[in-house]
Order: sequence, then structure tokens, then C-alpha cells
Amino acid sequence: MNITTFSPSRSFRLLLVAVAVGVVGTASAQSLEERVALLEQQNRELMQRQTEEKPMASEQKSKYTPKVSGILRGKYEYQPDMDASRFEVRNARVSFSGALPLKSEYKLEVDLCDESQIKMKDAWVRVNPWKTLRVSLGQQRMPFSIDAHRNPSAQYFANRSFIAKQVGDMRDVGMQVGYTFNSSADGNRPVVVLDAGMFNGSNLDNQKSAWNSDFCYSARLQWYPVKSLAIVPSIQHTAIANREAHYTSVDFGAYYENGPLHLEAEYLHKSYMQSAFSDCNAVNAMAIYKMPIKKDRSFIQSVSYLTRYDYMDDHSNGKDGFVKNDDGTVSNRLAVTDYMRHRMTLGLTFAVRNPYFPTDLRLNYEKYWYPHGGAKESEQDKLVAEIMIKF
Repeated sequence: MNITTFSPSRSFRLLLVAVAVGVVGTASAQSLEERVALLEQQNRELMQRQTEEKPMASEQKSKYTPKVSGILRGKYEYQPDMDASRFEVRNARVSFSGALPLKSEYKLEVDLCDESQIKMKDAWVRVNPWKTLRVSLGQQRMPFSIDAHRNPSAQYFANRSFIAKQVGDMRDVGMQVGYTFNSSADGNRPVVVLDAGMFNGSNLDNQKSAWNSDFCYSARLQWYPVKSLAIVPSIQHTAIANREAHYTSVDFGAYYENGPLHLEAEYLHKSYMQSAFSDCNAVNAMAIYKMPIKKDRSFIQSVSYLTRYDYMDDHSNGKDGFVKNDDGTVSNRLAVTDYMRHRMTLGLTFAVRNPYFPTDLRLNYEKYWYPHGGAKESEQDKLVAEIMIKF
């Protein structure tokens, strides 16, 4: 019996091979297209991420770029009683400040011509554990007073008030803690700002030997009960005369600022420990009205009319030490550095229309009264002309 074996013809075998090859080719072609499509999608996503990351990187760079600012103040003074005048560079101040990663900040401020001397003003670092809390360590202005706490760039008059220059001016090295309470109805302004700190005690020049067993402190509260009003009480206790004497100052001030009008008044009482000096009282009151010039092409942007009255009792800053007795021994009384005086100041400030470097032209006239004499050569009736540029 013959068994017939099925044997595919050559044509049939070629057809099977062609189908198989076609299927495999089609599958390979589909896989390649999918891969190309996937690569194109990945490329688009990568380009999108790079485009998004560039502004973020730019913002980060801008955020951490040091900010450089400063002021230049040059002035001319004429004193009629002396029939003499002088020119002076009062400030040539440069400040470097900025933010750092991990919620920290820094500031370095140097005055290259503070009464013809180079002086370090601020050198501190700060951490901000959260938005409303700040902790600063280094050399800084002690939180005290309104006018004494102003930077020269924020002053209204060519010469500082007695509170800002003689009675309440104090920088020191220490630690300061600040907290801002934001609870206004509109949520756009603080209601209470509290700053307090511990300090070496009047020793900027020789910090290495500033070991101090006394508790020197300063604290200031800024309360904004309504939008335009600020009430600012403060207290300060520190050492003077190479830490051989101490004083405590209490200050109460307030200001009202609404549109072009600024009104401010401040009272300071300074008492010395162990009766080292008689209590000193100081007053500062000012009124400023700023009138804008609306003409765009005008050289002057605004004109401010200013008036100020300030007063101080006999005062000792401790730098001259204690009074020597006739027999050469040292008494327990501090020497007088500033005698009782009254002063009335009238002024005009012309703000130059300069959006890049704000410039003020100031004209002030100061009238002094010394009930018991003791006027210093540079603190008598005078006419002051000043140019201040901020950058």
C-alpha cells in the first residue's frame, strides 16, 4: 500500500515565508515608530523642563545676589556768630546685604567718612526660623527710640536731633530677637513689632576683652493701632565710662503719617546709676509737609517744608570719664559732654527727579539757645546747605 505524503509546493513555501517576513517587518516597523514617538515626547518634556527651570534658576540667583546700597552727603555750613563757614563730607556710607539659603540674612555697612573717620556701622548675620521671627548676632544699632534708630538715608534734616546724636545714639555688639505680629484687618501691615536684645555694654572697639558680668539690654515696641499712626515705647540699659558707670533710658514716641504730612514727637528720660550724673531729659518734635511737583519735565520732583524743636538737659556720654577733684583724685561724677540747650530748625528739602539715584537738596536754618552757656564751636546758630544722594 502506497502512502501519499503531503509535500507543500515550492510556491506555497515561498508564500509562507513572505507572510512571516511581512508580519515580522510590520511588527518591527511599528516598534520603531513607537520608539521614535517616545523619544520625541521625552525630548519635548525635557525642553519644557529646561524652559521652566531657567526662570527658577534666575529667580534663585537674583534672590541670593548681594544688594549694594549707600549714601553720600556733602554739606556747607555758615555760622553768623563766628562769621565763618566750612565744607564737610558727612557720610560716605556703603552697605552690603542679602539673603542666604536656609532662611538667613547678612548685612555689612561701613562709613568711609563719618566725621572724617572710617567706622564700621553694622556687621551682623541673621536667621529667620519662620517668616515673623528673626534672630540677629553681631554689631548693630540697639533697638531704641524713633529718631535715634533712623539710618542717615531716612533722616529728614541735615543735622540729627539731640536724641538721635547725643542722648539716644547707641550701637553695640550682641544678639537681638525680633517678632512681628501681623493681624491687621486688611492683612497688609503689621500691628505690633517687638525687638529686644542683649549686648556687651558700650564696647565696639575692643570686643575681645568685652567680658561683662552686667546685664545690658535694649528693647523697642512699635504699635500701629490704626493705619497712619505708630506708637513707639522703648527702654535701654547699658554701661559707659569703660563699664564703671551705667544708665537706664526710657523713651516714648509717636508719629502720624498720612499722604504728604508727617508729624512726630518723642520724649526721652535718662537716669544714671549710683548718682553718677543728674537725670537727663530730651525732647524732639517735628512736622513735615511734602508737596509733589506734577510736571513730568520738572527738575524738582517735590518740595518739603520742615520744622523741628528739640531740647536736652546737661548730658554725659561717659567718654570723658569721671571728674577729677582739686587734689587729683577721681570723683564719682561723670564729666559733662553736652550742656543744656534748645534748638529751633526750619528747612526746605527739594527732591530731584532721579529714579536711579534719589537726590535731596536741603536748606536748614538752626537757632540755638544755651541757658547756662557751654556752646560747642560747631553747635551754634547756623545755615546748612546739603546734597544727599542715595544709591
